[in-house]
Amino acid sequence: MRRDPALTRREFATLIARGAIGAAAIGALPSCMRAPVLGGAARATDLIERSDRPEQLETSVAALGGDWLTPNDQFFVRSHLMTPEVDARSWRLETAGLVARPQTFGLTELRALGEVEHAITIECAGNGRGLMPLPNTSGTQWTYGAVGNARWKGVPLSRLLDRIGASERATHVWFEGADIAPMPDVPKFIRSLPIAKARADVLLALEMNRAPLPALHGGPLRAVTPGWYGMASTKWLTKITLEDRPSDNHFQIRGYRWNAPGEDPLKAAAVEEMRVKSVITRPLDGATLNAGRVTAEGFAWGGAAMVRTVEVSLDGGGTWRPAAFRGELQPGAWRSWTAELDVPSGRSTLMARATDERGDTQPLDIALNAGGYGNNRIHRVTFDVRS
Repeated sequence: MRRDPALTRREFATLIARGAIGAAAIGALPSCMRAPVLGGAARATDLIERSDRPEQLETSVAALGGDWLTPNDQFFVRSHLMTPEVDARSWRLETAGLVARPQTFGLTELRALGEVEHAITIECAGNGRGLMPLPNTSGTQWTYGAVGNARWKGVPLSRLLDRIGASERATHVWFEGADIAPMPDVPKFIRSLPIAKARADVLLALEMNRAPLPALHGGPLRAVTPGWYGMASTKWLTKITLEDRPSDNHFQIRGYRWNAPGEDPLKAAAVEEMRVKSVITRPLDGATLNAGRVTAEGFAWGGAAMVRTVEVSLDGGGTWRPAAFRGELQPGAWRSWTAELDVPSGRSTLMARATDERGDTQPLDIALNAGGYGNNRIHRVTFDVRS
């Protein structure tokens, strides 16, 4: 997007805040208006770069088709604002608001509350936006790879809330990160969660796949919110505040809403829980295979309800057959699936759909929303089999 040189900093900031200018346009800012990228942040060369300022890096479908755990250097990166420079030695987490004993925690004090480790899948709410017929959507044009599964180690948020003495009047937990707005008028990224969800399973993560939390993934501390889209897993945490209301931040009240195109987002429901979804990682779209049985593989995940079944079809959804689950089963983490198929020579299209324990199933098509969120339509891959 070309920026009018007569546009003032305030006007440009307002457009960003309203969502009228997407992340790619922020990258066009002069260097003096950009925040520095965290020094030493590793970046895998085969990640798909959707934007470099702020960083938006997508995992390829081929890379997704590896282990049950997505390696740190292959895990997608989603940043709302500019990546901050954070020194873990001087980092502190402030707590405030409706609490009896507000405290400031360093990493040592935080770890002393007791750590746990869980495998949890995180998906960007915009995953699949690039596959929607929404030419005016300014967000990152993700396809299939804004999702990943990792082991996260850290402190259950409930333990911190108990330590600081959460008031009975507190109904929401606000999270504030250290990421940097490109100009003073651009709002900070602040999200809030209902305190019931915060107490149930939210993790304050310090490690990712048994390594210190990488800078691009929010190190030294991020929230990890199982079953909710990734915007609820705030990175670079520096402050947690308890309030008697949800956050009034721009990204909370206007961003991440299920509003139809042209509808006022203030009147729409908030985007929260992940929709049930599956992705085919083998065979790859466009592959040419030798004659014989074809092995199909992939992953499936959902929100609060776990995935119950995955089915595959080779006749456009006329008939479906069950795939088999394999590997680990953990609440909050995706499930690996596989199916052995007899495929005739020539060109074929494979479809896969997941159903969760509530009976929600991936659709053939979905209703559009202005933000391009929650695209969980059935994944299709087309491939050739040589005779």
